[in-house]
Amino acid sequence: MSRIKRVLTVTVGAAACVALAQAPANAVGSWHIADASNGRGTGAFNSGDNNKFRIADTKADGYGMVLRIKFPGRSEITTCDDRNGANNGFEYCRISNIPHHSEVQIKACAKDFSGKLPGWIDCSYWIKDYTS
Repeated sequence: MSRIKRVLTVTVGAAACVALAQAPANAVGSWHIADASNGRGTGAFNSGDNNKFRIADTKADGYGMVLRIKFPGRSEITTCDDRNGANNGFEYCRISNIPHHSEVQIKACAKDFSGKLPGWIDCSYWIKDYTS
């Protein structure tokens, strides 16, 4: 009888460990937010919602907003843009070919899409998260 209890305990414990190892830390579907400085806008990533990204321009200043998306080990940076003016909600982007449990970094920046001012303005820090 004692051998059956021991095997059952090990089996149940192993199953619990596997379940915890497979669940991402942010599986509840919360947004991980990156706010640009000076109130220019906000961006976010939600790995619990099929790898959805969002960006919003929140300041009517002639700049648009960009969510810069970086995957470690890759040189290119993908973006999710809000070019349609301030205070009119979020623009959503979904990147479907991200491998599961991959690191993702996001940064929200203002940008002059007219091309007169190059570069990124009032960027947030890089925020690190993981895909589900």
